[in-house]
Amino acid sequence: MRSKEISIGGYLPGNSILHRLDSRTKLFGLTVLLTTVFLIPCSYKILFPALAAVLALLLSGLGWRVWVDGLRKFRLMLLITLVLNFTLNRDGLPIQVHGFLTPFSYDGLVSAVFLTARIVLAVIFSLSLTFTTLPLNIVKGLQFFMSPLKMIGTSVGDASLVLFLALRFVPLLQEEWIRLIEAQESRGIDLMSGTLSIRVRRLMSLIVPSMLLAFRKSEELSMAMTTRGFKPGHNRTEYNPSVFSYGDFYAFGFILFIALSVIIL
Repeated sequence: MRSKEISIGGYLPGNSILHRLDSRTKLFGLTVLLTTVFLIPCSYKILFPALAAVLALLLSGLGWRVWVDGLRKFRLMLLITLVLNFTLNRDGLPIQVHGFLTPFSYDGLVSAVFLTARIVLAVIFSLSLTFTTLPLNIVKGLQFFMSPLKMIGTSVGDASLVLFLALRFVPLLQEEWIRLIEAQESRGIDLMSGTLSIRVRRLMSLIVPSMLLAFRKSEELSMAMTTRGFKPGHNRTEYNPSVFSYGDFYAFGFILFIALSVIIL
């Protein structure tokens, strides 16, 4: 599978252990692991969520190429994070190179590396959810966790529907954007050549057609929902209700083990 075919937030079909887990389990795990990753200090404790990330890669059954292509989309963000934290953090002893004192510090280097590692782990955990879970199942899980809001009069069903449409439109708009770029390239327009300002101006010319495509897709979706009798605020039934399995309980136990290991050790 090529990199451009893997959209951010897109679902990749499979029958792995991670695919078979309930969406509520994966949402719970994502919340706990993300909290753990960003609350732990710069120490060896980051190895515990790193172990969970490696297991997620192996249990997804998607192959290492998919993960490399998925992480490659965030390479610019990771590079900017690493460089900015390394150059702006001047705490601690300065780095010496052949007796020459540089304006950078060891603490800044350690802080930059750990922050970048945290972001990499957060991306892996997030992709583990979106790669192995259908958007509809993600919304069902969110609706389950938001169900207490019904007590204060919040329409959880409508809110979950909005979330589902947002999740569904992210990969859809990305695919339309790629098609526009390929259409321009087939006409002999190289969008990625020239200086940075020239490339930005060429890409800006695609904003208007991409917005028109987005409005067209949303209009088609609203017409389809209307013809199928959708009425906001009405209760909807589920054809395949979510059910916890033994694998979900094992996953709950492992997630709690990682979190408690970071807290206790």
